Amino acid sequence: MASITPTTIIGVGSPAGDDRLGWEVIARLQQRLPAQLNVELIALDRPGSGLIPLLQGSDGCWLIDAIATTGAPGRHLQPDLSELAQVGAPVSGSHGFGVAESLQLAATLGVLPAHLELHCVTIGTANLLGEQLSPAVDAGVDGLVQRFYQRLVQSVDHTATFKGGVGSTGSVGSPDRS
Repeated sequence: MASITPTTIIGVGSPAGDDRLGWEVIARLQQRLPAQLNVELIALDRPGSGLIPLLQGSDGCWLIDAIATTGAPGRHLQPDLSELAQVGAPVSGSHGFGVAESLQLAATLGVLPAHLELHCVTIGTANLLGEQLSPAVDAGVDGLVQRFYQRLVQSVDHTATFKGGVGSTGSVGSPDRS
């Protein structure tokens, strides 16, 4: 499966404990990504249906949010829309009209980006207050940021165009097509 470079990366969260992980991913990417990448980084505070207009014009989008589970916190999951809907509650706790509902509505309206990736990091219930991530979720965020960084930088490296390189028209050993 070919990797699609997003034009938009959206981190959803709130100021409460581990639920802020979407914001942290965006902040860390802003510090690390080279300026020449044409990627819009957006941190949102429980956007509800306000997420839909941001998805509407995007060719590709990676969406990051917390997902409350009973398993170990800090794990990276990539649910599809049907799996996200089965969670039974809005992602990241009590956002009201949550990410799952917003994405379902966007799908119904036909405005989802052609390439949408959902990236969730698992959280427990122990760290829902405060301004810091728990150590396990912080490590999960670091891993996700590294994964994104590698994919984004590799996409720039693989899409670079070089004149006269091996395998290009006019390189030594290429058949004459005239």
